[in-house]
Amino acid sequence: METGFATFDKAGRLLSINDVFLSLNEETRQSLIGSKVEKFVLEKALASFQKTPEIEGTIHQWRFDHSGFVRQNVSGNKFLFSHYKTPEGGTCYLKAPFQLETEKKTQSYLNAEVLLDAIQSLDVGIALYDADLCFVLSNKKYVDLVMPDNNPLRPGRNIRDITRDLTSSDGFTLPLGLTLEDWIEKIVSSITSYAKDLEIPRPDGRLFLGSTHETGFGGYLVTVKDITKQREMEEASREADMLLHKIVEACPANFLVSRVSDGKIIYCPPASRDRFGDIETAKSFFIKPQDREDYLKALLPSGTLDDYRVQFRRRDGSIMQGLTSARVTDYKGEDVIVSSTRDITEQLQMQKELEEQREIAHQNEKISALGGLLAGVAHELNNPLSIVVGYALMLQDKTDDPEVKRRVDRIAIAAERCAKIVKTFLAMARQRPMQIENCNLNEAVEVALDVAGYGLKVSGAEISLSLANDLPFVVADHDQMAQVFTNLIVNAEHALSEKGDEGKLVIRSSFDDLLGEVIVDVIDNGIGIPKEIQARIFEPFFTTKDVGSGTGVGLAFCHRIVDAHNGNLSFRSSAKGGTCFSVRMKASEVVGKNKIAPDPHDEKHLKQSILIVDDEVDVADLISEILREDGYQVTAVNSVKDALSELKVHSYDAILSDVKMPGMDGMAFLQRIAVEFPEMSAKTAFVTGDSMSPGVADFIENSGQLHLEKPVSPEELVNMMRSLIQKTGK
Repeated sequence: METGFATFDKAGRLLSINDVFLSLNEETRQSLIGSKVEKFVLEKALASFQKTPEIEGTIHQWRFDHSGFVRQNVSGNKFLFSHYKTPEGGTCYLKAPFQLETEKKTQSYLNAEVLLDAIQSLDVGIALYDADLCFVLSNKKYVDLVMPDNNPLRPGRNIRDITRDLTSSDGFTLPLGLTLEDWIEKIVSSITSYAKDLEIPRPDGRLFLGSTHETGFGGYLVTVKDITKQREMEEASREADMLLHKIVEACPANFLVSRVSDGKIIYCPPASRDRFGDIETAKSFFIKPQDREDYLKALLPSGTLDDYRVQFRRRDGSIMQGLTSARVTDYKGEDVIVSSTRDITEQLQMQKELEEQREIAHQNEKISALGGLLAGVAHELNNPLSIVVGYALMLQDKTDDPEVKRRVDRIAIAAERCAKIVKTFLAMARQRPMQIENCNLNEAVEVALDVAGYGLKVSGAEISLSLANDLPFVVADHDQMAQVFTNLIVNAEHALSEKGDEGKLVIRSSFDDLLGEVIVDVIDNGIGIPKEIQARIFEPFFTTKDVGSGTGVGLAFCHRIVDAHNGNLSFRSSAKGGTCFSVRMKASEVVGKNKIAPDPHDEKHLKQSILIVDDEVDVADLISEILREDGYQVTAVNSVKDALSELKVHSYDAILSDVKMPGMDGMAFLQRIAVEFPEMSAKTAFVTGDSMSPGVADFIENSGQLHLEKPVSPEELVNMMRSLIQKTGK
């Protein structure tokens, strides 16, 4: 170091001096310590300079105004002398070589004082120690940080003594496991090895960071910085980062951070790892490389993308349908993509199923509309069919010609079959409460086969009926049991659809004497029911049929009806094919009483007068003919208006009226009778061909009047009329 320095205390006594100053004279450092500043400067520092009054005056002034001056010694060497106040109140003198011919160097030496002033204003504590680790000087910040209350930082004191004083006065906290001397040696070792960033804890919780730098004259420049707030901020930032990391790791949302250039995954949270696996690049979950290229083309121009449709490959290899939103941002100087993908696979599947259900609902609406149309057609058929059935049955007893009788019998059988099918269809189509009565399950099976057996016959399947004779009655709703067997037959038809003429359907009935149960088995040799779905076969809406081919309510409906009748519906199916559904119901202990069996030899009804009201002339004529042949006196009219006129002038033993008629219908007619002819209310019965209508159905159920549904047979009509006469006491 070419610059010499010497420091003085507040009293102006020399505290320390470096070798450059010592080189100016032959005295030792020990002999100079304690010299007064004026004596030192005049007798020692400027010993080789010419002593003039000008110099003495300059030196005196220099001590007070911090000025500097250049002087030449007897050897012709020029030096710049300057000084400044130390933080302890003393003085530091500097002496440096100087050359007038270099104005630039002159300016640099003059700037030294500016630099020293700048050092005083630093927020970092700076101290200078000589080669023997003795304190030389420091800026004010160093004093404030190290020992603000007591000042052991006197120039010339060794770092060991200073550290011992600081520790004993609670200036610093000894690290755990170290003695005072160990700690002092660690400080010394750190300074002499020019250690950097040594953390020094304070008792008040503050933390200092110390570093040592090498100087040109063999000394040590020590810097001390208070990093308490910095560490607090770092700790707060670290805790915030930890919290953010925990939140992100726990977040169920799927997102990724990937590099734009090569797709390398920078961050993948657990939720995304669960979905995609331990992937290294975003390219691996795109189905095709071109998919990622298209994705980047959509994203990069604006750096923003929302709800972009993608297909990704999950960790298990399955395909995921998704909507991706992404943003491009900068991370460590690279463009990265922060993306989040919402899995819409199930949503699309539900949407597809919903569309299929809408289609099924649409088809059901068409079927419902078609059912209503067919019900209307069936109603319209009732009147002409009543005529065919009635006259065919009447003709059976009007001829003795065997050939004619055979033909009439065939007409009567076909007509009765048509009537039975129409009645069954209407019963299945309308909604009404159960009508529990003695029911022959054989008859319910035959009706169901008439309604649902056509498809099997067309496919060529063989149908075999094995119905037990004298099968006991069961207590049930005949129409609902017919619906059960209809559904079972339709189910068998689906099972046999691929069999063609090899398909076989067997329906058999029997009576279990031991259990007292009537049994009906519906057996097919179709594809059978897989074992894995047998437990669900009676679940509502569960079906193995293709979409649009079944609703999954048929078997559940059958099970509910049989169960409501205290019966049991079960099945057995073989892995080799074939299924048997069994309906078991308790036999009835009550003899059928739903029909009144009048004495055929009873002549009491002869000459009794009946008023027939029906807007269909042919139907009115048929009913009139049947009743006349049974001995009644019959008057037929074709409107309620005419019927009311007849009642005003004639007395009748019974009234038989249609329900649906133009103008005033049968329901309004009964109300008029109750008001104007109350004695005739109990003597009035009805026939109807429109039991599908809710209003008509409610009227029939709630009025309490006897009734028949078209088409009517002569036997049914005669029996009901005799029941009506007996009911009124005639």
